[in-house]
Amino acid sequence: MKKKTANSTVNYDPEVVSEVCSIHFTRVTNAAGRTLYGKIIKDDAEVGSVSYDEKGGYLITSLKPYASLSDDEVDTIYRKVPGCVREALSDE
Repeated sequence: MKKKTANSTVNYDPEVVSEVCSIHFTRVTNAAGRTLYGKIIKDDAEVGSVSYDEKGGYLITSLKPYASLSDDEVDTIYRKVPGCVREALSDE
């Protein structure tokens, strides 16, 4: 039998940014390709997001409200995101 669709969702352990901040990634694979979503959480509030879309060819990291993050947290987020994306996409 030939597959009509093959959907897969993978949730990853949070990526630690600081004691109170982390990124929660989810990868979705379907007929359109792979998509990676990340929620940046600090003190139980969402303070940003990460979106990667293989088909669209984009990676967006958004921080809002920016002022709620320390300089070190911002630097760590932007340093970690590309590696996390590569790791999630190589994890098949």
